[in-house]
Parts: sequence; structure tokens; C-alpha cells
Amino acid sequence: MKTDNHWSLMRERGSLLSLKVFFFFYKYGGRYLAVVILYPVILYFFVSGKTSRAASQKYLTKMHQTGCLSHKPSLWLSYKHFLNMGFAALDKVDVWLGKISMASINHVNYSVFESLYSANKGALIIGSHLGNLEICRALAKENSSACFNVLVFTEHAQKFNDFINSLHGDVKVNLIEVTEVGPDLAIILQNKISQGEYVVIAGDRTSTTVAGRVIYSDFLGQQAPFSQGPFILAGILQCPVLMMFCLKTESAVKPEYNVVFEELSSGVCWSRKTREIEITKLVNKYAKTLEKYCAQYPLQWFNFFDFWQRDSISRD
Repeated sequence: MKTDNHWSLMRERGSLLSLKVFFFFYKYGGRYLAVVILYPVILYFFVSGKTSRAASQKYLTKMHQTGCLSHKPSLWLSYKHFLNMGFAALDKVDVWLGKISMASINHVNYSVFESLYSANKGALIIGSHLGNLEICRALAKENSSACFNVLVFTEHAQKFNDFINSLHGDVKVNLIEVTEVGPDLAIILQNKISQGEYVVIAGDRTSTTVAGRVIYSDFLGQQAPFSQGPFILAGILQCPVLMMFCLKTESAVKPEYNVVFEELSSGVCWSRKTREIEITKLVNKYAKTLEKYCAQYPLQWFNFFDFWQRDSISRD
């Protein structure tokens, strides 16, 4: 049986060309013009995106059922969910243009990261689609020697990376396009960790190539599949493992961003007998931490597909 609901099989509703066009309007018309354009564009995606709209409704319903939302979600709330994604895209442009400085960033649990950075010790950062990790470019700019290597499972990563670096090339963030985490990639990443760099990978997307390589953990009241890959990588690299979020807050004066660090492990180590147990512990801690911050920022989780869909169905 085949399905077309897996996130990797959903066509990207956008392209590098559209980003360049949007950037053109933003650069020469300012953020105001970009916002004016944003509303009808997001409305179009909301009306035409039946699958994404249903996924938003399902997620928000679970947030309500678990007490994270006080009111039953409406279509208007789903549209606001979509709008938050659009404004996150605008914030990315601000980062690329160097308009977001450390003055706009508040650090939460920064000591978790600072102790590693001060000791020139690398780490694996298992991120998510909650918030806007693109803000880590501002973090990298402030800490000029900090280098972030972001693993992405989409096409054209290098072209996208070249475009972004052409706008703001003094920031040390590398996008690495991968299809699967194999031995060759593990060696490359191990070298980067040993040099004091940081490897970033999303933990809330399942495998793009092989179904079933997941561990189920409770997330918003229902078992959801989490890919084993990032957590197996943690064991291979045997380094500190963190979670990092960048979450937007609306202040009275201007938007601010909370960059939050959470430690998942000071160093993963297991034997053949304990491997599955230790991976499961990591996944459960990751899922619980992700749920905690989703509850605080409910409209900033940008996974617009059925996250709870079972991952054992063949996608070949």
C-alpha cells in the first residue's frame, strides 16, 4: 500500500526562484510591502492547501485536547498558524540581511551552550520545526568562531546556501544536503565535532528513504513516529547532545526572539544490548521537551502534514 501523505512526498510549495522574487520585493519595497504581499499569498496557500490545512487543524485540536489551547481551534486560528509561518519567512530575510542583531535575542539556558563554546567543544544539536532556527545565523555572527553545519533532506541545498551566503557571507552556517546518515557522512561530522563545530539536524521528521526506522513516543496525547536517525547519530558521534529553539515573542516595542537551549545528554554511549533502550530514552526526552515548548508557543510549530501518521507503510 502506498501513501502520499509523508512529508517528503509533499511537493515543496515554493522554490529558490520565488524566494529570490520575494527577497527583491522586500529589499526594494521594505518590510511593509512584503507584509502587504504576504497576507494574500498565505491566504492562497491556506485555501488551496487542503492537506496542510487539515494537518494544522489536527495539531491544534490535539493542543486543545491536552489543555495547551483554551479554545477549540477554528479555521481562523489555522489561518493564523499559516500566517505565523509566513512571518517566520520574513524573519529569515531579516536574518539574511543582517537586520536581526543580538540585541533582539534573549538567551534561555545559555550556559548549556556557552560551556561547550568556551571549551571549543562541539556538539550535536537536534532541532525541530518549532520556531525559527535560521536565527542561529545571528548567533553564529556574534560568536564569530562558532560554526553550525545544518543537515537538510531537501534538494538544491547548495544553491540555497550559496544564495544566502551571497547576501550575508560572513556568517558561518553550512547547509549539508543528505539523503541518509551513512558511515561516510558520520566520519565527516565526527571531524567537524572534533574541531569544535556544531552539527544541527531536525528530530521531528521521519526518514525520507526507508519507512519504519522510527521510535514511537507520546506527543500531545498520541504516539507519534520519531526518526531513529538523529539519535543513532548521537551515539555514533558520542558527543554532547542539545536541543535548540528560536521562539518569537511580541514585545511592546518590537519583536524579540528567545533562543532556548536544552541538554538531552552530556554524551551518548551505549552497548549493543543497551542501544535500543538508550535511543528510546533520548527520543522520549526529545518528544517531551518539544511538547513543552509547543505548549508555550502553539502557533510556531511548522509541520504542515499528519505528524501522527504511522511510518510503517512502504513509500517505494
